[in-house]
Amino acid sequence: MLLELARVHRGRLFTAYCLTASGMIAALLYPLATGFAINGVLTGEYVAVLWLVGCHTAQLMLTVASKRYDTRVFTRIYGALAASVVARSRADGLEPARVAARVALSREYTVFLEEDVPRVLYAVIALTVSLSALVFLNPLLAFACLALGVPLLLVGGWFGRRSGILNQGLNNRLENEVRLLSNGDENSVRRHFEALAGWRIKLSDAEATAFGLMEMLVIVLFVVALWQVGTAQEKPQAGDVFAMFSYLWRFVESLDQAPILIQKSAKLRDLDRRLASATA
Repeated sequence: MLLELARVHRGRLFTAYCLTASGMIAALLYPLATGFAINGVLTGEYVAVLWLVGCHTAQLMLTVASKRYDTRVFTRIYGALAASVVARSRADGLEPARVAARVALSREYTVFLEEDVPRVLYAVIALTVSLSALVFLNPLLAFACLALGVPLLLVGGWFGRRSGILNQGLNNRLENEVRLLSNGDENSVRRHFEALAGWRIKLSDAEATAFGLMEMLVIVLFVVALWQVGTAQEKPQAGDVFAMFSYLWRFVESLDQAPILIQKSAKLRDLDRRLASATA
């Protein structure tokens, strides 16, 4: 279903994501431009400040344009999707309560396109820009970042399997929520919301565990970075140190998106199964 939405609205989505990606690239070049500006000011070459001003101006213009365009695109996509889900659910003879539940669940698709695809873009662009900048600034740190890939894949694989199981249980509850609220007694409603809380707590605990394991690896990365700077035979310039650690943080920020994206992907796979009959 997600691919079908992307195909139907490919022109608008392409423009939206190009604006978003351009703003991200400008923002990710900001630490490098700041490093150049710091080194320039310390050596009396004040023209280097223009790198910082130009980068910030470009990022500001692109981000404002992206936010204005995104609102128009994604609200219209959701309107078209919701109308389609209602029409096909009625044609399948579903009761109104389940139609309303499916419309509510279908919102997850536009949320994914509007919020989570940009997260994927940021993660990919941040990884690429950060590693490229670190290769330029300190190749050893770039290699250390790449070495984190194997344990991170293991953590991500475990979390993906866990999220799939937990999202299936959560969506089972959500799909029947409107019917239960309309016809259930007080005890049934209370048990329903207690069960929802239980599923969401389990999801949150799994995401927190994955995040914690990733952050333990990040601590090692920053210890390596500090050791490398402190023991370098040729001490780096102040601007280079700033840029180096800024890109390490950008690299970490991109990794922090992984648990959220894995959880959302698992949820959408379960929604695809449930909405298949409503979009056939």
